[in-house]
Amino acid sequence: MQIRQASGPTLSLTHMIVPVVALVALLFNTALPRLGYAQASATWTFVLAALAVIYLIATRPLFSVSMLYFMMIGMTAFVAGVGIEAGGLMIETGVRGEPNGAFSRLLLFYIVFVGCSLYGFNRSLNIRDPEVPVALITADTRSVMLGFALSLTIIGAGVAAGLTQGFALLNGVNRYTLRNESTGTDSVLFNTFLNNQTFLALLLGALATSKNPLVKWSSIVLIIVTTILYILHGEQFMSVLHFGLAVLAPVVAVLLMRGKPVLRYMAIGGGVALIIGAASVFSAYQGQGLDVQNTITDRSLLQGQVWYVVDYDAHLFSAPPLGGSPAFWRFAESLLELNQPGFDDSIGFSGLRDVMVAYGEPHLITTYIKDDVTFTMGQMAVPVFWFGFVGGALFIAFTGVIYGALCALQIVVALRGGVVMLWLVVKVFSYASSGIQQGDYWSFFGVRTLFYVALAFLWWVLVDSRAVSVKLKRLVAQ
Repeated sequence: MQIRQASGPTLSLTHMIVPVVALVALLFNTALPRLGYAQASATWTFVLAALAVIYLIATRPLFSVSMLYFMMIGMTAFVAGVGIEAGGLMIETGVRGEPNGAFSRLLLFYIVFVGCSLYGFNRSLNIRDPEVPVALITADTRSVMLGFALSLTIIGAGVAAGLTQGFALLNGVNRYTLRNESTGTDSVLFNTFLNNQTFLALLLGALATSKNPLVKWSSIVLIIVTTILYILHGEQFMSVLHFGLAVLAPVVAVLLMRGKPVLRYMAIGGGVALIIGAASVFSAYQGQGLDVQNTITDRSLLQGQVWYVVDYDAHLFSAPPLGGSPAFWRFAESLLELNQPGFDDSIGFSGLRDVMVAYGEPHLITTYIKDDVTFTMGQMAVPVFWFGFVGGALFIAFTGVIYGALCALQIVVALRGGVVMLWLVVKVFSYASSGIQQGDYWSFFGVRTLFYVALAFLWWVLVDSRAVSVKLKRLVAQ
């Protein structure tokens, strides 16, 4: 009796300590630039961001599997912040960094986004109330056959693209070089393989939960083959990590439903992705005759510069002089375009391209214009470019809830839906991921994304919702 009385307050105290300490650390970090320690705040910001990611992985493993790819890309902005606030030169903008606390403020936006994503995720997926602790797709022979047929088709496209065009890793270059030179049939094959990465990962991950040993081990073999293909095509750390995490999502969900530990799978997967990524980066840059250390430094600075230049002249309730309402309405008009707006379109710029033109050096923009090279890490900068800090935070919160719900929905469909439904949902999720990663929100809210949303809704109502009960009966009968 005494033990029970003692354990209650201890548990409550533990739950209180973490948020209180985190809040104090966040307030202290935010105040550092005001106290004259802006350069030091960039390092502390990076440390806080890293600790926050570790805490999420330990306490919210399934959510972390879904969001870790995005959060790891976000971490590169804080790595860049250390260099930028120490005076690093940002090549495309021609601006030399100076300590102004930009990245301390950036952390606040990431907290808003991830917090709202967690809310949307939890509202859409209740892992503690599972119907059946296995992916229903494995209970239907036709779905299994269709899943393997599509998997082999996508993998075959990757093999064919490599054989006809050359594997990037073997040629000592990164995949983007080959992608920009791709034409005709080669381009179709290459993009079919790359653009179905998340769908293939979730599909194979769901099939790997099968109770049938043949289905289970066949999917595991295909996962290994696909990973090797991505490496041969020059995919680097982030892409390999993304594929591995997407594979783990349905597996982790099933393990959690069964009450099994999952952190070791995430640790092993992350370690393997880190080794593969580091090796592929070194090989690609060295093969191009580049100085690996200098190139990595330059690319690291590139990751954070969009936020820096927008933050430089934005205000609490008003946008920068070069942004604001005109830039937002250019984006709103672009939502009706079927294709992503680019530099050569008559409609003008929208989203991240607006920021590039506003802050980039003209001769560099002209050099990159035909390749549609974009800054990364624009997802937090673009709303500030439109609305200022407060308006940007509201926009980021809104997109966070939607993105979190989509993260959960693709796991739900991987476990409870069919192959076609999974492809449709992943298509919507991929557009949303591209929108927040690159700051080109057209792919998040554009008419093309809405078309796939409508198609997914109709398919669920007319087909998949009726098939769930049938799959449940087949699973019980197994």
